[in-house]
This record gives sequence, structure tokens and C-alpha cells, in this order.
Amino acid sequence: MVQESTQFQLPPAPPPPPVIVISDIHELFHVAELQLSTGDESDKIKAIYMLQHSLVNTRAAMDGGACVCPPAVMRGVLGCLKNKELAKPATKVLLALCLRECDRRVAVEEGAVGKVVEALVDLDGGAVAERALAALELLCTVAEGAAELRAHALVGPMMVEVMRRMETTRGRENAIGILAVIYSGGGDAVGFAPQEEVARVVMLAMQGDCSARGKRKGAQLLKVLQENENERLDLTQEVE
Repeated sequence: MVQESTQFQLPPAPPPPPVIVISDIHELFHVAELQLSTGDESDKIKAIYMLQHSLVNTRAAMDGGACVCPPAVMRGVLGCLKNKELAKPATKVLLALCLRECDRRVAVEEGAVGKVVEALVDLDGGAVAERALAALELLCTVAEGAAELRAHALVGPMMVEVMRRMETTRGRENAIGILAVIYSGGGDAVGFAPQEEVARVVMLAMQGDCSARGKRKGAQLLKVLQENENERLDLTQEVE
């Protein structure tokens, strides 16, 4: 007698929609805004993948420097960061937008800093987290973005945890850069994670698979941490 299996299996994730590429960035943003405004989940998915393939895989992002991303499109992208199925394309789109200096202020004004910080809590240490960190570091080049990051209650302990689980060289470099923004600015964020703990995870990252630029950022951060602690911070562990 054959026994029936009672184990519940989740249905496979639906395949991504067909690739649509729009090289004219004005038209791209217009179509994306229309799709994101319908409230329909399938339209949102189509918009995110369309933005990904149009911004990441073509010259649309570089050729449209005078065309700023509409706030509604930015909100739609940010709203997908914590969606498990859409986090991968959404982080690609957000990074592509943040690489355009003209879009960083729009992103900050639409709450991108807080959205990325909250998304990082649930991301592993792979490529998706790496892109989120890269976008966050770019957002900190806007003064208001850096200030918002330092004021975020989660940012100190969260970034220490991100540093511990980050698997990629570029991700470690970006994480060190973000920690430098937090602790170089002083303020309330300094109190959220002990600076000795921050120094420890930074030194471990620098001794592991870390880029030359990451090591330079790390050395500068360790110097700042020592100054914040009036030279009382124990940094006897050597870093090559």
C-alpha cells in the first residue's frame, strides 16, 4: 500500500516577466510611474524588472542625467526592498539610480536611508546586501542622508552585525565606509554600538578578504574611533 505524503510543498516562484528594455529614460520613468500607480502586483513586478534591465543593462542611466527619477518611481522601488521575490532586482535598480548623482537627493527625500537600513536587517551577506550597502554609502554623500543615517536607532548594532556576516569583498568595503560616516559624524549613533566592538569587527574584516581601498577606509575609521575614545581604544591587534 502506497502511503500518501503529507509534507506540504510551497509552489515554485513564478518566473520573471518578459524582458522589456526602454532606452529613452524619460519614457522609461513615465511607463514605470504608470505601472507602479495601478496598485496591481503584476504591474509592480513588470515595472521593477523593466527598470532593472533598462537602467542596469543599457546606457539609459548615463544618457539621462538631466532627467531626475520621479518621486513616485523611487517610492515604488524602495517599497520592494523587503519583498523577498523583488529584493534582488530592486537593489539593482536602487544602486543604478544612486549612481546617478541627480537621483540621490530624491532617494533621501523619499526615505531611502531608513528603508535600506531596515532591509539590511533581513538580508544575508551576499550580493543583494552588497548592492544595498553600496547604495546606502552613495546616499550618505548627501548631507541629509548622512545625518539621517547617524540618527537611525538601529544603525550602530545593525552595521556591526552586517560586517560580521558580509561575504563579499566589495560588501565589506562598503560597510566600512558606512561605519566611517556614522562614527566620523559623532552624535547619538556613536552610543548605539560600543566602539571597541566596532573596531574589532573592522580589524577582522581588514585581516580577511578585504580590498586595498577597504583597508584604507578601515585604517581611517580606526583612527577616528581612537580619537573619539581619546586614545583609550585598544588597537594592539596588527592589521596588514
